[in-house]
Amino acid sequence: MLKRGLTLREKILLLVCILIGLGIFYYQVIYKSFQNSMEAYDISNIQNQTVILQAQVARKKTMQQYLVDHKDDTYGELAMYNNLSKEIGELARIFEGIDNLSISWSDPTLLNKTVRRNANVSFSVVGYQKVVDLVKAIKNCKYRCLISDLSISTNRDRVLDDNSTVSVRIVITFFEMVDDNTNLEGLIILNN
Repeated sequence: MLKRGLTLREKILLLVCILIGLGIFYYQVIYKSFQNSMEAYDISNIQNQTVILQAQVARKKTMQQYLVDHKDDTYGELAMYNNLSKEIGELARIFEGIDNLSISWSDPTLLNKTVRRNANVSFSVVGYQKVVDLVKAIKNCKYRCLISDLSISTNRDRVLDDNSTVSVRIVITFFEMVDDNTNLEGLIILNN
């Protein structure tokens, strides 16, 4: 066996290797596990999730209170299928005096026993309050309907006011029902 002592150069190289080994060990075992623990116990993400959940709970409570407050409200008559002429008459009553009015109707669709018929309405009026009044009139329509899309734009770059010409596009879905004796001609029948 060799019983030779290490030279200074070999001792320095061995010391450097040991230091590198200790550095790798520290990084892999201590530093990485500490960083993983810090990420696992990071409360900023939990705080964000808590804020989001609290907002969802508050929104849910608001919706539940709205339902309780309005449980006895009526939302229009659910007419039998092919009520288009009466729905047109109701829209004519609501939009009476509006010159720049366009209404296009989509084909009615049947799902279960409910018929849905979309009316794409666009019009222009002067004054934002007039738009609000018309939307409320549609909401309180004699026949059951749902406003599913509403876009409002103005001819000015500033905030809407009573002197702005306001252009509105709105999609109104009218609901009708069918029974076993209803003629289904003209309906697009959707599968469940």
